[in-house]
Amino acid sequence: MNTRILTADFEYLVPQTIRESIEMLDRYGPDAKPLAGGTDLLVQIKKEVISPRYLIDLGKIPDMRFIRVDDGWLTIGGATKWSEILTFCARDRKYDALSDAVSLLAKVQVRNMGTIGGNLCTASPAADSAPPLLVFDSRVKLDGPRGERRVELEEFFVGVNQTVMAPNEIMTEVQIPPVEDKTGSAFAKTTRVGADISKISCAVSVKRQGDTCTACRIAMGAVAPVPLRVKVSRIIEGKKIEPSVVEEVAHHAAGEIKPIDDIRSTAPYREAMSAVLVRDVFWKAWHRADGGTS
Repeated sequence: MNTRILTADFEYLVPQTIRESIEMLDRYGPDAKPLAGGTDLLVQIKKEVISPRYLIDLGKIPDMRFIRVDDGWLTIGGATKWSEILTFCARDRKYDALSDAVSLLAKVQVRNMGTIGGNLCTASPAADSAPPLLVFDSRVKLDGPRGERRVELEEFFVGVNQTVMAPNEIMTEVQIPPVEDKTGSAFAKTTRVGADISKISCAVSVKRQGDTCTACRIAMGAVAPVPLRVKVSRIIEGKKIEPSVVEEVAHHAAGEIKPIDDIRSTAPYREAMSAVLVRDVFWKAWHRADGGTS
């Protein structure tokens, strides 16, 4: 049971606009931390890993909390709650991998508080949102004192809990390009107990034309210092899909990961499970690409 309380004093700030929040971060520097859902940040404060003097709440900014589709692009505000994303994905099956990930992400209480931007900016190798967003070729919009910039998600993570973001930048949007017809996606993970952080996770997006794969993206979590996009296009794209091809892809993916031993699992377990998970998630995405719902 988590019985820790917040012992350090801090000032709670509530900006009303993105610009105001950036000015606060710039003004207070390393003494300030942006607060989205708080499911990671408040735990760090409780454990006295960090002791910020200012908490800047981004959750009250309307331009940070939205979901919209424009010209096929899906754009999600950085402070959008997981529960809101799950509701949207239930109506639009193009984003099944993201829906799978959110459904498996912790308990209802956490989904009602946690945000997509907070999950990505924490930059955990096991972040459940990262693999599905990677297979969708997503990018993020970062806003700071010098203006805005867009960064491909594959280039956003640079190490364990490290990103390309400057301390005075915030992630204002996650942008997903149009998903083509006959594309299916899926996500799965293994955990110690239900709603736990992943031991290993995998997302797959695949486009098919009859029995032939015309495009494939595979990403994995908790198997390297950053969420990892596996390079498999030369092995599978343009080929008729049969079990031997999928097994080759799964074996190749297992050879690209760089797992470690940690509190949740061991490197040998992750190595053994990686090929199994890739194979199972691929077949689920493959069937969905042909209209399947499982």
